[in-house]
Amino acid sequence: MKEQENKENTSGKVHVETNKIYWIYDNKTILEINADDILVIGEYTNTDGPWFDDWFITFVTKDGNWQSIPWYVDNRDELTQFLCVKFQPDLNVSLMTGSTDWDSVIRYPLKLKGQKLFKTIPSDKYKHPKTFLDKIISSIGLGRFDTSFTVDITDEVKQELTNASR
Repeated sequence: MKEQENKENTSGKVHVETNKIYWIYDNKTILEINADDILVIGEYTNTDGPWFDDWFITFVTKDGNWQSIPWYVDNRDELTQFLCVKFQPDLNVSLMTGSTDWDSVIRYPLKLKGQKLFKTIPSDKYKHPKTFLDKIISSIGLGRFDTSFTVDITDEVKQELTNASR
């Protein structure tokens, strides 16, 4: 049991220093965000779990870029406490607990809270398995199904970026 308690988190570590958020993974800084540049904060989940990170906190910055940190990262409490003080008091509680599908939600700003952060755009060849048999065939990699999609921020988030740049 002790061995597992001392095991290093495979999602890396986050810390906050001088109003900047840092995500460190494998002794490398993967992400550095100035908190003053953050306009929108959200969460999203995907279907990559349980073997890979499948739950993220996402920051959309003034330049329209978005970057995510795994929710499972070490030292998450320091990050969420900082976000609660800087942005709003309930950012230490997730709205995506239990989600195992692709989904997203905006947490901040309050006027957008609860709306979708991302939209998915199916590929041109998108073909989703519809019947139970199709789903079984697709799950083992057979059949001619294409469920690939791209991800973009929603129009509401884009409007927030436009309003902030005025």
